[in-house]
Order: sequence, then C-alpha cells, then structure tokens
Amino acid sequence: MNQKIKPRIWLLLHFLLPIVALLPIAALVIHVDPFFHYHPPYLEDYFYTLNNQRSQNDGIIKHFEYDALITGTSMAENFKTSEMDEIFGTTSIKVAYSGGSYKEINDSLIVALRSNPNLKTIVRGLDMQKFIEDKDALRQDLGKYPTYLYDDYLFNDVNYLFNRDVIFGRIYPMLLERNSEDFEGGITSFDAYSNWAAYQVYGINAVCPDGIEFQTPEEPVHLTEEEKEIVLGTVRQNITSLAEEYPDVTFYYFFPPYSAVWWGKLLADGTIYRQHEAETIVIEQILPYSNIKLFSFNNLTDITTDINHYKDSLHYGSWINSLMLAYMHAGKCQLTYDNYKEYLEDELKYYLCFDYTSLNGQNDYKNDYDAETLIMEAIRDLIS
Repeated sequence: MNQKIKPRIWLLLHFLLPIVALLPIAALVIHVDPFFHYHPPYLEDYFYTLNNQRSQNDGIIKHFEYDALITGTSMAENFKTSEMDEIFGTTSIKVAYSGGSYKEINDSLIVALRSNPNLKTIVRGLDMQKFIEDKDALRQDLGKYPTYLYDDYLFNDVNYLFNRDVIFGRIYPMLLERNSEDFEGGITSFDAYSNWAAYQVYGINAVCPDGIEFQTPEEPVHLTEEEKEIVLGTVRQNITSLAEEYPDVTFYYFFPPYSAVWWGKLLADGTIYRQHEAETIVIEQILPYSNIKLFSFNNLTDITTDINHYKDSLHYGSWINSLMLAYMHAGKCQLTYDNYKEYLEDELKYYLCFDYTSLNGQNDYKNDYDAETLIMEAIRDLIS
C-alpha cells in the first residue's frame, strides 16, 4: 500500500513544487504592478515610469482617480494635464495611443466610462487622415497588443505575472531604486508622459529640407459611395455612439491643425476634394449631439502656414496643444450649425488657392522655441 502511495506523492510534489516556487514571483508582480493591472500605484514605495502606452493605459484608465481624460494619437501626446486642470478646473489623465485607430481609442473610452462614473469631460483628437478608415481597423504593425491586460480572464494573467521584461526590465530596477539613499517615490507626470515635443526639430528646413516644388494638381478625386459608408460607419461606431450613451459627459472633439504642407500634398494628388467631402460627413454626423463640442483649427492659417510650429507635415509642437486647450475652453474655433458650412467653404477655398511655394522663403527660427514663446503669450492674453 505504501509503495503505491509513494509514487503518487512524488508526482504531486513534481507539480506542486514549481507552483509554490513561482508564487512569490507572482505575488511580487501583483504587489508592485508596474502596469496598474490590479491596483493604483504605491507612490510612496516605488517610482513608476510611464512609457508604454498600450501596456499601461488600460490600468491608468481603470485604477486612477480622475474626472477628465485627454486621448488621441500622437496629435494628443503633447497635451499637459496641468494646463487642462488649470483651465478647466479638472483632475485629468492623459492616455494617448500613438498611431492608434478610431476603434482602439474609442474602445479605451468605453472602458474609461464604464470604470469611472466620475468621468465627465473628455478631450479627444479626431485625426483627419483617418476619416476613411474601416470602423473596426486596428494597427497591425505596432507589435502584438497585450490583450491579457485588457480582459478579466484571470488565467491569461500568466503572461503578465511571469513576464521576463516585466520582472527584470521593470520591477527589478524599481526595487534597486527604492533601496537608494536619495529615493523618492512617485510617477512620471502626465505632462511628460508620451510628450515628444522637446526632442524634435521644427521649421521648414526640417519638414521640407529640399524645398517645395509646385505640382500641377491631378484630376479631382471624390468620395465614392463605398467610402461614404465607411466614413459613416466609423463616425457612428467610434465617435458619436458614446455621446449618445453618456449624455451627461461633455466631449471636446477637435480636428488637429495639420500644416499647409499636408494640404499641398492633397491638392497635388487631387484628393483634397475627397478629404473635404469626408470632413463634411463627419461634421454633419457630430453636430446633432449637444454634449459634443466640435472644434477645428484648420482655418487658423497663421498657424498652419507657419512651419516653425511643425516637425513634419502633420505634427505640431506642444505649444499648439496648449493653444487648443485654451481655445476649446473659450469656445473659439467651435463648429456649429450656424457656421460649419462657411467654415468648410473657407477651408477648401484657402487650401485650393494657397501659394505653397511661398513656404520656401519662410524664416526658419534658429531657436525652435521662439514659436512657442509667441503662442504662449497669446494664450496668456486669452485666459487672463
């Protein structure tokens, strides 16, 4: 009898011992939790570095305290929550998704609104070059999404609990830092999180180092019936649906002000008409919702034609994010039933007629942040 039991005991130990050995590791990951999967950060015990959007944003959304949220693609990464809180009187977080699709960003907002009943203000960029993007599109070139962090399925948490990069790349350095004499707990500020503005070069020489040549416009390209349905599907699923479901939440949506260089490329290949038609559909789908405040800064042509604000044809410096916050709070550049048709007409007319080669003679500031100084003075005048 004993001889029969003994092999069974050894077999049981064979499976139990590794599990028992792994439990302290799992417990450590759960306790420190650098991706906030289980709880908020222990700010007095560790310093948490924010630098992995698709691993950390979901935990931030679910476990941080906030009543306002800033989101979007790289067009939203340079926002500063300190400015948001000062201007709007909020306690905000920033959860950007570099290169993210409309669906990815909207899915994160669904989680935020379901997790946090205190969330009442959302600022979100609506990237114009993504208007004609399938409603279910996700970026497939950004690596594997850590979906095990997003769901409530406990068993796939092993991908987090026993993740080499999490244990040795995150937690181990945090433990070492904690033991240093000058240690101070805390977390990367949301002003700094994802903010790339200070590491870039701006101006016409950075955006178009070889200059801009006039290109005779191609034949006009218009929105097809199929593309119209794609735009409608994207807007209804990923933009307006949440406004309808949460009427007590105020959504500040904005079209990022791309540079004139971007508009020039649309003019050259004839797609400026298709873009304009898609934008019209988006605006007309959004305006019926009273809890959406829609803004466009495309007709601030003193900004879009001053390439000192841009590092490429799309991306602007953080001072433009600051300006947009101030303008949105003040209601400047807001689109309404009364003005949107005139706005669309002025926008198309301007970028059809603009002399794009005139940008070649533009003064490229030696100090890239001279442009910031000018904008920040305008902001102070606006909010004072």
